[in-house]
Amino acid sequence: MTAVAKKSVSVLGPLVFVLFWPSAMFAAEGEQAEGAVEEVIVTAQRVAESIQDVPISVTALTEDAIEDRQVITPSDLQINASNVTFTATNFGGSSFSIRGIGNLVIARSGEPGVSQHLNEIAVVSNLNTLEFFDMERVEILRGPQGTLFGRNATGGAINFVTRKPDMGEVNGFVDFEFGDYNHSRGKAAVNLPLGDRVGLRLAGFKLDRDGYIDNLAYGQVGAGGQTLSGISETVDGRDILSYRATIAWEVNDNAKVWGLYSRFEEDDDRARITNQVCEQYALPTTGCTPDGFGWDTPHLGSTTAGIFAGAAGALPLGTADGSYDFPRPAMSSFRQMHTDFQPILRNDEEIMAFGIEFDVGELS
Repeated sequence: MTAVAKKSVSVLGPLVFVLFWPSAMFAAEGEQAEGAVEEVIVTAQRVAESIQDVPISVTALTEDAIEDRQVITPSDLQINASNVTFTATNFGGSSFSIRGIGNLVIARSGEPGVSQHLNEIAVVSNLNTLEFFDMERVEILRGPQGTLFGRNATGGAINFVTRKPDMGEVNGFVDFEFGDYNHSRGKAAVNLPLGDRVGLRLAGFKLDRDGYIDNLAYGQVGAGGQTLSGISETVDGRDILSYRATIAWEVNDNAKVWGLYSRFEEDDDRARITNQVCEQYALPTTGCTPDGFGWDTPHLGSTTAGIFAGAAGALPLGTADGSYDFPRPAMSSFRQMHTDFQPILRNDEEIMAFGIEFDVGELS
C-alpha cells in the first residue's frame, strides 16, 4: 500500500507540473511586465538615448522622482546622487562638487569644476535661490565631460531639462501648499497646442513665507536708551516669483525649433549668514574652541574684520568684542540671531534661449 502510494506521487508530481507550468510561466511574465523598469531617455551625450545605453556614470531624476523624493532645490541633489556635494559659498555664490572636484574659490576669476546647463545650454545662475518646477528631468554626469560640455566640466556636468510643449493635447496642473509662518507655495503649468505642429507651455512658481529665525535685536534698547528701528521680529523669509514660457515648432518630421523665456524675481529678508555654532576662544589666535558648543561670536581678533579694524585704529588690536551701542545678547537656540540691520536679498534673473534640432540621415 505504501509502495503504491509512493509510485502514484512520483507519477502525479511531473503531471501536475506539466499541467500548471504554462499558467505559472504566464503569471511570472505578467509579474515581470507589471514591475518592469520604466525606460529613461537622457541627453547626456547630446543625443536622446536610453540611460542604459550611455557608457558614462549618470544619474537621471525624472519628473516623478523629483516629486517623490522632494527634490525642491539644487542642494537636494547631493542626497539623491552619489559623489555629489553642494556648497553655498560667500557673496551669494554656490559650488557643485563631483568626486571632490569643484570650485570653492570666492572670486569671479575662479572657474567652476562642474558645468551647469539649462536644456544643454551653459548658464550662470544663482542656485541658492532656485527651486524646481515643471521639470522634465535633471541629469548629473560624473567624471570629466569636457569633450561635449566644455572645459569647465572637469568634475562633471549637471543638466536641468524643463518640460517642452506637447502638440497633442491641452493639459496642465495646479499644486498648492500651505503651512506655518504664513507659508504658501504654488506651482502651475498649462500646455496649449497651437495647431498640429506648434505648441506653447506656460509654467509659474510662487513662494511666500515669514522668517522663522528670531532677531533678538527687535525692540532692543541700547546703552543710550534708544530703540532700534526698521528691524523685523523675524528674518530669513521668502518672497519669490518665477515664471517660464516655452514655444516649440515642428517644422517637419526632421526639424524642430524651440524658444524659452524665463524670469526669476526675489525680494525678501533672506539672511546670507544666520547663525553658527561657536564657543569663543580666549585668545585671538583662534575664533572658536575646536570642540566647544555655543552661540558665541568668534573672537574678533581672529577675524578679517577685526584685524583690519584693529590695524586702522577703529578697535583695540586683538580685542575679543567690539564696543557696540546694541550689544549682542546671549542666545539659546539655532533659531535665534542678532543683527542690528534688516537683511535684504534681491535677485533678478532673466534667461532667453532657443534651440534648433534637425536630423540629416543618421546624424542629429
